[in-house]
Amino acid sequence: MQFIKFISSIFPLILFINCFGSKFQKNKIIPNEWEGQSIRIADLEDSYKGKHRFNKVFSKFSSKRFIPYYKFRSKTYNIIGSYNKNDKSFIIIKDKKARYFKISQKNGNYKNNVVPSFLVFEETFENAKLLINTKIWLNNVWDEENFLTEFPNAFYPFQSVDVKDVIVFQNSDNGYPVWLKIIAENGEDGLVRYNTQGVREGIKDHYFTNDPSPVEWGNKINEKIKNRKADIGMSSRQVRIAIGYPDKINSTSSRHGVSEQWIYFLLNKKTYYQFEYDKLVYINH
Repeated sequence: MQFIKFISSIFPLILFINCFGSKFQKNKIIPNEWEGQSIRIADLEDSYKGKHRFNKVFSKFSSKRFIPYYKFRSKTYNIIGSYNKNDKSFIIIKDKKARYFKISQKNGNYKNNVVPSFLVFEETFENAKLLINTKIWLNNVWDEENFLTEFPNAFYPFQSVDVKDVIVFQNSDNGYPVWLKIIAENGEDGLVRYNTQGVREGIKDHYFTNDPSPVEWGNKINEKIKNRKADIGMSSRQVRIAIGYPDKINSTSSRHGVSEQWIYFLLNKKTYYQFEYDKLVYINH
């Protein structure tokens, strides 16, 4: 009986200490650039899941014990901020029940200033859904990390296809975990990764939202683009479609306007493309 009374007397104290400790830790959460944004956790492709220790990523905010990945997938959360402890960095998220969890940024697959590739921003997901029932033009259909199909012979570069749905999953450390389900004219389907937005360097166009070889450009230009060749006189858009985004851009401003130097790194060699008034004027291999 005395033992029960003792336990009853110290239980409120233990609860107080735990709550106080949790509050104290929450005071150390710092704002980050994603604070307040709604996210969901993507499902993982099986072979990709086997490459990394994804079950050692999530934990409760006040605990060191890891929670299996599957308990978080396909659910929505809000990003609260970041938390650092013992040289470890975490993104802090909150679920609909106001429970706090932390996502380790020491998984070796991503940098501290970049969100893990399995996080899906709701804004990105909604923007991708705007493409449903529209046409897009495919790019590199042989890129197995960014284009998936069971009918490889049904698809080719610059092919026009219809977008039918948006799917969330991840198979890579890079790129959005958001995919467009596309249908060819013969009814065969595939998945193409949603394009990165607002960046002009070091990324890929997995598809185009406008015809990449319009008639008004003429047969000569369009043949060069289809053969993946950039040539003097092309616009920056034509060069980008032909050979992709550059690895680096140097911009120079003067009273005559802005000129750009696009730099591509290939096989330890740099190639420079100089643009004036949005026209390619010089190539230095």
